[in-house]
Amino acid sequence: MAFTYVLSTNRGKVRFLIPDNDADSYELEDAEIDYFLTVRGSHVKATAVDACRWLARKYAQQPTYTADGVTYNGSRRAEVFAARADELAAEMSAGIRSVDFDRVDGYSEVADDGEYPTSTVYVKTR
Repeated sequence: MAFTYVLSTNRGKVRFLIPDNDADSYELEDAEIDYFLTVRGSHVKATAVDACRWLARKYAQQPTYTADGVTYNGSRRAEVFAARADELAAEMSAGIRSVDFDRVDGYSEVADDGEYPTSTVYVKTR
């Protein structure tokens, strides 16, 4: 069982984003984070999303109970990790959305009725 938290490493950055940086009660072993980093090609934020989703699934399976006046709510922890995964995924997309548009050029079907019925379109590549 290993825990390291060095913010200059990808593993440390993932721990920071989750957050999972308390040495006394950490969620993931170093090897688990390293596995997610390998799967995601060392992309830190994508790794953090995967780790949060994995933790959400892990805690969703745990019961809620009260013992000695202390309540443990596994489903609430699952909700917290799922919400964090959604936040990180939204940051990764940075508001990128696809939009529909009508194409009117020399290759579209409506070009015959449009402004450019006989146009040639040139596309510069590198």
